[in-house]
Amino acid sequence: MVSSSASTPKELFVQRRKEFESNPDSASDIDAYNRRDDTHNYTVIKGFIPPPLVGKPAPGGKTVWRKSDTFFTDFKLNHPAQVLSETDTLYVIGNTASHDTRQYLAKWDPDGKDKTPSAGMAYVHLLVIPKKRIYNIVAMKETGFIDEMTSHFKSFWQSAEAIDKTTVWLETAVKNRAAAARKSVESHSPELLEEFDNTMQEVRKSAKQLNEILRARTQSVDELFNFYFHPAPDASIAHLHMHCVLKDKVFREFSTYAHDWKSVPVHDVKEVINSPRRCDETSTTLLWSWILRKYQELTKYVGMKGAQNSK
Repeated sequence: MVSSSASTPKELFVQRRKEFESNPDSASDIDAYNRRDDTHNYTVIKGFIPPPLVGKPAPGGKTVWRKSDTFFTDFKLNHPAQVLSETDTLYVIGNTASHDTRQYLAKWDPDGKDKTPSAGMAYVHLLVIPKKRIYNIVAMKETGFIDEMTSHFKSFWQSAEAIDKTTVWLETAVKNRAAAARKSVESHSPELLEEFDNTMQEVRKSAKQLNEILRARTQSVDELFNFYFHPAPDASIAHLHMHCVLKDKVFREFSTYAHDWKSVPVHDVKEVINSPRRCDETSTTLLWSWILRKYQELTKYVGMKGAQNSK
């Protein structure tokens, strides 16, 4: 977490955007990032692949991690099963993390660290990412692509196969996390295995119940989901991504609230990005109004002078 004086997510976005735009190194970092430049010394952009992974095979073994890569680089190539939907420009992907904080408790961790913030923000917490390299929301100048991202997710969720595809991935995420955590418990605290297995059974049971509740819902996508962006440098991954999170608290009972402070709603993001344009448009309107008024005054003055001269 980077220090901030912001009291709301929207204020945080305004602050982070100003910081990014005022940093003289931002432009060169963005240029290098877009070119996938591994030789550049990145000083502004964070959220790349951890240095120990550079040069190592990416998941699936088809690519090798590069310095300028993020975990979302070449996503479908590295994680085909995690792609739930795609267009020519976008993917809807499953969250690698399980939704349930009970799988991330400190007692399961070999170092005794509380890893519950690593869990998802709700039972369904999906992501929309661009296929090409686009940096974090703080660098965006237009809102059209944001509309494209939300539109794609809405189209996906309204499709007949969305809930089944999502369920399969949610079960996979829970299963993967359980396997990793159990291996850890086996190695450092085998006396906790029975408790761990019982907890995982409760996780699976509650997930099934949440799935049944979700399938019974008939609300619109906008009523079901919130859409968020995390502004850099508070985003964990540099690659642009939008969080799609179930709203209702029933779906967040076992999930993390650790990231709410930096979760900027899409409508706030768009308002901030569009505000300079509105100012420009307002200034232009005022300028033309002033010109018209002066023209009318001049026309009136010339008319009066003409009338006087004709007498």
